[in-house]
Amino acid sequence: MVTALVVGAGAVGQVYGHYLQRGGASVSYFVKEQYKEECEKGFTLYRCRRSGLGGAEHFRADAIYTRFDELRDQAFDQVWLTVPSTALRGEWLKQLRDVIGNATVVMLQPDLDDRDYVMNVFPPEQVVCGVVNFISYQTPLPDLPSHHPDADKHGVAYLLLPMMTADFSGHPERVPAVAEAMASGRFNVKVEKDASRVYADRSAWMIPLVASLELENWSFKKLMLSPSLDLAVDSAKEALHIVAAKFGKRQNWTERLFSMFWVKMALPLMRFLSPMDAESFLKFHFVKTAPQTRLMLKTFIDEGHKLGQSTTHLEALLEKLPEEPVLKNAA
Repeated sequence: MVTALVVGAGAVGQVYGHYLQRGGASVSYFVKEQYKEECEKGFTLYRCRRSGLGGAEHFRADAIYTRFDELRDQAFDQVWLTVPSTALRGEWLKQLRDVIGNATVVMLQPDLDDRDYVMNVFPPEQVVCGVVNFISYQTPLPDLPSHHPDADKHGVAYLLLPMMTADFSGHPERVPAVAEAMASGRFNVKVEKDASRVYADRSAWMIPLVASLELENWSFKKLMLSPSLDLAVDSAKEALHIVAAKFGKRQNWTERLFSMFWVKMALPLMRFLSPMDAESFLKFHFVKTAPQTRLMLKTFIDEGHKLGQSTTHLEALLEKLPEEPVLKNAA
């Protein structure tokens, strides 16, 4: 049986823990002291479907840890890092390294230099890189009316994105066990040559669009009519070129075809197909993770400078963003 430690019990960490446990793994969590009592009560998740949220899926961790010394005598096969990129930095990662021994470290952070950062702390052969292939959030969303059938469902909602696999890459002796641990819980997984490149590509077009949506107060309608969309598309093109240069590989055909035409086709379609209120979700999620959005834009710019790539539009976009997101009243 796989013994897994999930670092962080937010919406992402709960989904991974749930599916690992469904696959037969023993799952424990490492969290800050103030979250221990709540985590010990167990977790409730709801899978998003077109008709709304499904039934409650309950699970309880085998143990909740809050101190590094508690981990020293434990034997973990896998340690899953589910904290955001901004929380990844700091001395705590070295403290974690010193107490988990030879456990496989599964990192799921999307920033362009996260892999390099983690592999400067852990031996590269110990690290497996993964790509998050779902959307998850605390439910109910703040804007959900009280009469909505999902308004009384409290926990974490998650949407498994159709046709999108959870990609993993790393040392050939490490990756199969990680992929199998998730696949055993009926999670759609795929072993990739370089999952970090896949994640970087997705971030390259997504983060500029999220930033521009923030500038338009999370309104798709306003964004479609705003110069912010032009800036987002131009910024995404720069970011895609930077990713290709960093990984030393040419852009694939989907990246080369990325354009305003396809963005204007996709935005309304995403809003229509989303089983939740897409604007409410994006506002709720990305206001909380605003520091990560800014960090990722800055990383693209810094990498662009190092690689001699254009960053003009990325810099203009970052300059337009306030240090903290400002929520305006809808017009």
